[in-house]
Amino acid sequence: MTRAIAAILCAAVLGAVGAALAHAVVGRRAALTLPELHGQVTWPLGARPAPAGIPRGHPAVIALLARGCAECLAELRFTLNQMPVRLRPLVVRRVVRGHSVLLLVDRRGDVRTGYTFPFAPAFVEGDLKTLSK
Repeated sequence: MTRAIAAILCAAVLGAVGAALAHAVVGRRAALTLPELHGQVTWPLGARPAPAGIPRGHPAVIALLARGCAECLAELRFTLNQMPVRLRPLVVRRVVRGHSVLLLVDRRGDVRTGYTFPFAPAFVEGDLKTLSK
């Protein structure tokens, strides 16, 4: 019985030492980074052009609002009113059937990230600031 306990302890110690060594070697190369954009879905540059009629040179919001979703409109207004006036985007609103969706368009005219309602206003505001650079 004591040999079994000694074997288990030895294996645990060797496993811990091996994990520490692996972390020391691999951990130097692997850096944790936060994503650039925070929506539920994101697209790389050039992957998803905005629909026609969305001007370039300034970020834009395409708000696809479900018919009768007063809370969605209130949430959008609240979020945009929190932003400095110089950073407020052009907003294009459309009434849709189904779920409300918010798409953020960068200055180049590409849709870069999307949110469903309800969303975290701070994330939308932060993404709009990122897209205005």
